[in-house]
Amino acid sequence: MNPESFVHVSTDGTHFEVNGAPFYFAGANCYYLMTRGADPNLRHEVCEVLDAVRAAGLTVMRTGVGCEGTGEWNCLQPSPGQFNEHVFRGLDFVLHEAAKRQIKLMLVIVNYWQAFGGMSQYCRWSCQRKGLPETDKADDFYADPNCQDIFATFLMTLAGRMNTITGIAYRDDPVIMAWMLANEPRCQGDYSGSILQNWIASSSEFLRSVDPNHMITAGLEGFLGSSTPELLNDNPYNAMDHGCDFARNHSSACIDFATIHIWPDNWMSVDDDAKMRFARRWINCHVNCCATLQKPLVITEFGKKPAGPARLAFYEKVYETFETHAQAGHPLAGSCLWMTAAVTYPDYDKFTVYFAPVPASTSDNPASFDPALNQLISRHAANMNTLNYPKPHTEL
Repeated sequence: MNPESFVHVSTDGTHFEVNGAPFYFAGANCYYLMTRGADPNLRHEVCEVLDAVRAAGLTVMRTGVGCEGTGEWNCLQPSPGQFNEHVFRGLDFVLHEAAKRQIKLMLVIVNYWQAFGGMSQYCRWSCQRKGLPETDKADDFYADPNCQDIFATFLMTLAGRMNTITGIAYRDDPVIMAWMLANEPRCQGDYSGSILQNWIASSSEFLRSVDPNHMITAGLEGFLGSSTPELLNDNPYNAMDHGCDFARNHSSACIDFATIHIWPDNWMSVDDDAKMRFARRWINCHVNCCATLQKPLVITEFGKKPAGPARLAFYEKVYETFETHAQAGHPLAGSCLWMTAAVTYPDYDKFTVYFAPVPASTSDNPASFDPALNQLISRHAANMNTLNYPKPHTEL
């Protein structure tokens, strides 16, 4: 095992490095790779996505590995500490296929939202253990000892999993770029921010103890909290009740880099020009904050709906902003668009970017496949890739 083959943070905290060289990237999300990979009849969809992403020049994929409860199709963890081997073999397949294409993976361990079971399923399991009526309130997850015991078992299982195709333990596999503790963790009503902060600190420390090789991040959306009162007006709305604090949450010793999401369509009811102004301000604010933290920033989700000219304009502006910061040596290391999928996978949330023409059964919007957008994505990927050599630093 060569330690240099793992992605790690540069000594100045502005970017990532791998094999002794800078690693800037453009990437994409596809949440279903593991569950699709668990079905031999659907594995071709995994390969289709990875092939399309690689052809576009994207080098990182973000995908989920948490799928809990018997109510979920191809769940990995049907009950506490019990795992479906065929689903783990699906994840083995995803890691192997990504490595063949030189694509790095950011793996999301648990979902705050109820899709794929998530924290709510952990809370239901805890209630069952205690003989109490079930609750699916995800915010109880962080401080519940039963939930954290089950979660710790999952972390150990993931780190120690031996890939049945490659024979490499997950903790030793450089195809994994980073572990993401959760997708969009919040703790509603905790204005102190301490519940989520304590969980991030303890969970990242435990994960580091069972996997010292990979980077770890929390998976946050970027909401600003009381540790940076001068930045609260940069939130898209009064987000203090989410229990998040961007600067504080990312200051934990075992959190290696920071993340934000950019969702103006979901966060505000204003025109597209105002949404674009917000997106730029949101990016700039967090880049400045990361310069103080001395940790790289990754935009792990951003998107625009519906497909068409407004999406193209949005991508053009955010990519331009990403590149400006990265080219200046500011702590912006990469991004993952939301989302891409195989052409037969329906555009459920209307944010999906397809890299090939789609049948009418997939989307009723002909612009879902947009060659101009695909060209823009490839151009951005090429621009980020040109930064993967030493360059001068420009002050913010």
